[in-house]
Amino acid sequence: MSDSNHLKNVAIVGASGNVGTSALKHLLPTNRFHITIISRSSSTASFPSSPSLTVRKGSYDDSTYLADAFAGQDAVLFALGFMAMGEQSKLIDAAAKAGVKWILPTEYAGDGMNEAMVAAVPIFQPKVQARKQIEELSATYKGLKWIGIATNPWMDFSLRMGLFGINFEKRTAKLYPDAGAFNTSTLEQVGLGISRLLSLPLTDNANPRGSLEHYANNFVYISSFVVTQSQVFEAVRRATGTQERDWQVERSATIEQWIAHAHEAMAKGDRIAGMGLTFAMYMGEGKGGNYQAKALEDMKVLGLQEEDLEAVVTREVEAGPMKTLF
Repeated sequence: MSDSNHLKNVAIVGASGNVGTSALKHLLPTNRFHITIISRSSSTASFPSSPSLTVRKGSYDDSTYLADAFAGQDAVLFALGFMAMGEQSKLIDAAAKAGVKWILPTEYAGDGMNEAMVAAVPIFQPKVQARKQIEELSATYKGLKWIGIATNPWMDFSLRMGLFGINFEKRTAKLYPDAGAFNTSTLEQVGLGISRLLSLPLTDNANPRGSLEHYANNFVYISSFVVTQSQVFEAVRRATGTQERDWQVERSATIEQWIAHAHEAMAKGDRIAGMGLTFAMYMGEGKGGNYQAKALEDMKVLGLQEEDLEAVVTREVEAGPMKTLF
């Protein structure tokens, strides 16, 4: 197929963040794209030197800068951090006005097509609004589409922050009897998946399922493994060379109680509780965290392989704990 059937010019907003860094790492070696990094003037982030890479710095409040930066781009990948999400709406507007046809808004979380799950998690609402904004803009800017990237929790950071209810530094674990299997991804897998997605042909009459058009106004599902909380705990225990008796393990609480407690805390302004609610929904049986059937189909299209849970957990335990986001 000709180059006209593939994306060529891709802009990244948030390229120095976790997802952006991984995506850039995997996009550059393909030699398929000219990549433009759109960044604030105040940013001190550094990027690889490459003839395929351009860095455009300016103010996100400068409409002329944004128009110039987005001009000629086939797609824009947004990978904004939680605290920068408020900037995304005006950037989406600017990208649409500049003629961008494919916008990948900041997702990298749960299954955005699972309405019950999305409605239950407040921090998913800005993501819903971004997709709605793009669809509304498409009435004026014909051909504009979005693609959502579902990753569920990142195994790397989630484990090191204790967000699965397992604190390997303190040897404490709160295990929930009503927890079920859920998907989780490493940032490496996310970046590779993004690169493979953007490398798909725009259309493919012989294999429509393997085209970018298949994902128009839809989600792609990335996963490294589908696991239970207990399986993660056992992998951590082996990585630390410990027995369960070496841990303080609590099994009295349920996911439903966790959800109720999170709602109470959020009503009092506790932002960390909002993160807890999200993980309760990921891990709870039947709450929406298991999208394995969808992931298997998309991973086949993208050529992604399931990763080794033991190897990933061992690596992250050796890297040490991290502080939570707030």
